[in-house]
Amino acid sequence: MELKRFFSNSKIENNGFVVLENEEHNHLKNVLRFKIKDKVIVVCNDNFDYVCEIEEINKNNSVLKVIEKQENKHNPKINVSVFQALVKNDNMNLIVQKLTELGVTKLIPFESTFSTSKIKEAKTDKWQKISNQSLKQCKRSLCMQVENPVKFSNILPMLKNYDCIIFANECEKTTSIKNINEKANNIALIVGSEGGFSEEEIKQLLNYDAISVTLGNRILRAETASIALTSVTMYKFGEW
Repeated sequence: MELKRFFSNSKIENNGFVVLENEEHNHLKNVLRFKIKDKVIVVCNDNFDYVCEIEEINKNNSVLKVIEKQENKHNPKINVSVFQALVKNDNMNLIVQKLTELGVTKLIPFESTFSTSKIKEAKTDKWQKISNQSLKQCKRSLCMQVENPVKFSNILPMLKNYDCIIFANECEKTTSIKNINEKANNIALIVGSEGGFSEEEIKQLLNYDAISVTLGNRILRAETASIALTSVTMYKFGEW
């Protein structure tokens, strides 16, 4: 039977111990009702899966002994960062969950001219927690890092760090991602909010060598655009 997976923020040493607390401990003890000597897998934001045996189940924590260290085979091979304009919280939750499953390395939320949600409404800690839970489901061991939201102007200098920059532009009529022939391992995707980008924002992105792409003949919701662009990018650059 496939072993259940748990997440720990602690660094794990081979043949050492790991302590699960809070939600992870509750899930192990009260939801799954594991017992002493049961085996599970713990991941801790590195490249490995740690097969562990439960040694103690206490009131507030569980103590597990590492018995085997295995290289994780589900982490992404390319670095994809998604710059996502803030959207309504429920939709942002969905984006965080699905981008984690798709293999995104980093999510950078931002506030743009037409964003209906604002930085002060952001819930970064909650989004990171959602991502960490999705990590277990999709069998990654490396977390998708959720950054604190910034203004649109702050993302522009960050784009210099990427080999390929792609942004979904509802005004684009000709270029699609299938026309992009670049080989890149460090890719930035930029997706707007429900209101899209302003003309000035589009101009600034183009000045930073961002490639404007269409997502087809239909206007997509912001969360759909984010998930769709990421999916196609993962296929295009060999991650699927």
